[in-house]
Amino acid sequence: MRYELKKLNLVLENAELKLAELKEKVIDLKSPIFYTKESLDAALNDETFYKNILEEKEKVIEETEKFSNVGRWSFDFETMEWSAETYRIFEYPEDFKGTLQDYYLSCIDEITLSRLEEQGRLLKLSHEGRVMNQTIITPSGNKKLLTFSSAPIFNDADEIIGVEGLVKDISENIVGINGLENFFNLSYDLHCIVHLDMYFVKVSPAWSTLLGYSEKELLSHSFLDFIHPDDREESTITSNIIENWDSTRSFENRYIKKSGEVVHLSWNTRLDRETHIAYCTVIDITKSKKEQDELLSKLSSKDLLLREIHHRVKNNLQIISSLLSLQSGANSKEKHLVKLYQDCQNRIKSMAAIHEMFYQSEQLDKIEFGKYIKKLIDDLSNTFSTKDNSIKFSMNVEPVYVNLDTAIPLGLIINEVVTNSIKHGGDEKGNVKILIKMETIEGGRLLMTIGDTGVNSVKNVLNSSDESLGVLLINSLVEQIDGEIKQMDNSEGTTFQFIFSDRSVF
Repeated sequence: MRYELKKLNLVLENAELKLAELKEKVIDLKSPIFYTKESLDAALNDETFYKNILEEKEKVIEETEKFSNVGRWSFDFETMEWSAETYRIFEYPEDFKGTLQDYYLSCIDEITLSRLEEQGRLLKLSHEGRVMNQTIITPSGNKKLLTFSSAPIFNDADEIIGVEGLVKDISENIVGINGLENFFNLSYDLHCIVHLDMYFVKVSPAWSTLLGYSEKELLSHSFLDFIHPDDREESTITSNIIENWDSTRSFENRYIKKSGEVVHLSWNTRLDRETHIAYCTVIDITKSKKEQDELLSKLSSKDLLLREIHHRVKNNLQIISSLLSLQSGANSKEKHLVKLYQDCQNRIKSMAAIHEMFYQSEQLDKIEFGKYIKKLIDDLSNTFSTKDNSIKFSMNVEPVYVNLDTAIPLGLIINEVVTNSIKHGGDEKGNVKILIKMETIEGGRLLMTIGDTGVNSVKNVLNSSDESLGVLLINSLVEQIDGEIKQMDNSEGTTFQFIFSDRSVF
């Protein structure tokens, strides 16, 4: 604006300009003074006429600025110019020693100062108008939040030679009464102030938008009247709640809209014990609650389906086991076939037991493996126990959880090793004693030790040239779950040690 006034002054000094052009500029200035055609023609020949017009225009602008609390400013990247209202906003002292730019820099706070270089760079480059906020502290100690608008000033070569714009003090809109009121009324969330007598003291318009009740209706009834009957007891503010209420409290409840629809609300409250009021921010979580319920419903359906799958797999494995038993009976004279059928049955039973535990477990993604080992050992004991010998187990198993992909190969490994110990790990009298130990070690890995005290121990079983099916199966399963296996040389009987990665353990 200051730049435009300078250009007008140059026009006034040029006496050779056409009369029509001068008349047009008078009209552009929208002078409030009324002229007849004759008086206007006479005035146009008077050099003081245009100066009077500009002075009157400046007065109108200054009055407008004062009324709206908006000041003007311009900066040619060397010197500043302010209107009277801008001086007032900055509380400029008449006795200040230094340039206007010096005073401006003495007022801005550290945060504004840190951003000033970047803002100045953008003002020199941007051909579009910009807005920015700055904070100043006046000599009297008043802290003000200001908003600036700016527009570039161009020369005839379309180069930016300066900027000009408006400045307004918006402190009241941010930290004053107006600012708090705007935040309360314009926020999308639900804000309210609640007295401990269970009445609303103040509610934001968002409450009426959500519930359909007017502000008067909300304030004239206890907030319990709007709460779902099943949630009223928990939402009632009692002396016990007040006594144990921390500085903040969070909870959820349901409100009933005027239409009868139920909405779910999430509360965050802060209590002022001195005034017995609570300041609350509330969020409508109805949509997310519905989505959560739908998700839980789908998960529940999937859980039931997964349990049914485990149950059916277990049943199918039991059918296969029964078929092998029948086949074994039909070939009872073939001892080697009977042994083969029995080994296959035990392997199938070990897998069936895992599926049974999974569909009985509360957590379908994992089982407590120690419980499975106990069941597996009981089943093997019942299969191989005779009157002529005894089978004793010593177990020391930590509560370790494994998933299905680990449980089945791990169960088969235990089945093979324990079965081998039962068959070949007896003492001189044929009695069998088996040790099973499982623990987590460094790095979250799983260490499992299985051994017997038999007298027929065979060294280096795992690397024997005549590997049995059991040994081949063990080596394959260990590799499948990214584990390691070794036979202990210093043990009394045959003992194996397994180490599995942390991916196998929960």
